[in-house]
Amino acid sequence: MELLLEKFRCFGDTQTARIAPITILVGENSTGKSSFLAGLRYILDFLSRDTDATFNKDPFYLGGFKDMAHYRGGKYGRDTSFKIGISQNFPRRSATKTNLELFSKSETNKRRNTDLNFSMIFTEVSGEAKPTQYKIALGDRSITIFQENSEIKALVCDNLEGFEHTLTSSRRSLFITSRNDMLTLEYFLRDLVFSGREKQSNSEKASPSAIDKSAAIVEEIWDKFRRLSARKTSNVFALAPVRTQPLRNYDPTQLSQSSEGDQLIARIGRLARVDPDGWKGVKANLENYGRITGLFESIKIQKLGRGESDPFRILVKNSGRESNIIDVGYGISQVLPFFMMISELKNGSTMLLQQPEVHLHPSAQAALGDVITNVASSRRSPSFVIETHSDFFIDRIRMAIRKGSISNKDVEILFFEKDRFNTSITSIKLDKEGEMVDPPDKYRSFFIHESLAVLGL
Repeated sequence: MELLLEKFRCFGDTQTARIAPITILVGENSTGKSSFLAGLRYILDFLSRDTDATFNKDPFYLGGFKDMAHYRGGKYGRDTSFKIGISQNFPRRSATKTNLELFSKSETNKRRNTDLNFSMIFTEVSGEAKPTQYKIALGDRSITIFQENSEIKALVCDNLEGFEHTLTSSRRSLFITSRNDMLTLEYFLRDLVFSGREKQSNSEKASPSAIDKSAAIVEEIWDKFRRLSARKTSNVFALAPVRTQPLRNYDPTQLSQSSEGDQLIARIGRLARVDPDGWKGVKANLENYGRITGLFESIKIQKLGRGESDPFRILVKNSGRESNIIDVGYGISQVLPFFMMISELKNGSTMLLQQPEVHLHPSAQAALGDVITNVASSRRSPSFVIETHSDFFIDRIRMAIRKGSISNKDVEILFFEKDRFNTSITSIKLDKEGEMVDPPDKYRSFFIHESLAVLGL
């Protein structure tokens, strides 16, 4: 899968980046890593059938249109639109002809490109950034949905055959005010096809073959689009760099969603109370990590009452001594939401992590790399997109490639570099030994600068 950003925040020029099972974002502060994560989450939420996409949801709050449209400075000013897109390759099936191929005059073997590309163009609507044009392309066929005056239109094209037809509806107000999600887009597509057929039946001039072929193109492309949605949107989790503070007593009724992970800690307490077997699995993973890193030897939940809503404590043992989590520093409390989150990942989930290494010493940072590698290569096949400043974390994932724990093709390092008004993204490939292939000169200098800053030099 690839993400496209254009004229969005600090990304003035078009930037594309592959999203691998493990994607690592590296760069100095204010180079667009958080904006990248926010754009990715928006489009994944859009593809979801149960989440309204927004640019202002914890932990990403990007503001209004003028806060998001790229600013080029001087006489160039601010762009009047921006684009976010996503692409996915689908292997071609050798099966019976589809409705569309029955209309096609071209040889089947000319249509080898099965890349599905979906993009949205955003403009300013009452101060907000709203999608006002959608484009879905499957190889040489495409659908572009847009508004023109008081009408919604869909331009349906087959470039290989030189086919082009416009479907028209009259629901402009709904186009602007509706929920931003895949189901709404599907509604408009179906409405446009229905309107086209209705106009065809009321007009002797309309071409039945043009309407039918347009409908067949819409059907073909939308089938792949639904498959893209099914692949990528089981869950999208986002965890902020500053996570929940340790407490002496926790409330299991904390339900409000927070990127700091408060509700995840609450779910740990409820899990231990109502699903002992489920808690046993999370506990085993935590204790394994604790022993490897030296953070703790064991962890347990102490219930303060018999009811499900009664508070609980988290106790950890190290060097034979049991202590309340609030008495052993921040490190342990920072990893608890992460471990609870990965226990809830489903097939195709995406986890967006900002600086998971915060409050962890180097060996604990490195061990997180092992945990993520193991989960990413499991049957659940989740994707991790991780913003990090930790060379220890990155090196551990490179070591996993060398050991054969994960393929080098399943790891992508994206280096963010900003000049005055624009950020560029460079993909750094890894070979089968985990070695970087032609990294930019500034990549290593970035980590050297970080280390010197830590040392106060």
